[in-house]
Amino acid sequence: MTRKIVAAMMGVVFSLMACYAQNQGTNEVTIKKLDGELEAALMKGDSKTLEDILADDYIQIDAQGGLKRKADVIGLARSMSGVQRGVSIGPDKKVDDFAIRIHGDSALVVGRVTTRYQFMEYQTVNPQSQSQNPVTIDQERFIRVYAKAGNRWRLISWQTTAIAKG
Repeated sequence: MTRKIVAAMMGVVFSLMACYAQNQGTNEVTIKKLDGELEAALMKGDSKTLEDILADDYIQIDAQGGLKRKADVIGLARSMSGVQRGVSIGPDKKVDDFAIRIHGDSALVVGRVTTRYQFMEYQTVNPQSQSQNPVTIDQERFIRVYAKAGNRWRLISWQTTAIAKG
């Protein structure tokens, strides 16, 4: 009889572990999708999507130490959405060292962004003095914090730190 009870308890434990692992995977997929929507909304100046993703008490610290709140980000997006955009070269952004860590109803998204700017001659003050187009490369690390309230994930904080050029 004792063996049956132990076997049943082990079965329950393994079932709970499987459900937990499946839930972790589902949450990770959800966060990755939401983070992609965030990036797209920022690039397009989509204030409605940002309104949905950012928590009301959202706070951001940029690489220069500046502080932004939800209203600041939404305001910037609104100002961008009405601007006619021309064709341009760059900046070229690449994200690597990307990872998502789920901790219950919180999720951390970390990564490194490498931004490559290429200035064309018409963008510079003294184009005749340049033998080639100058390229500037900046790198930053970021951490974004998402929290789940009810069945909905929202971005609550984002910090970016510039990586010193070595």
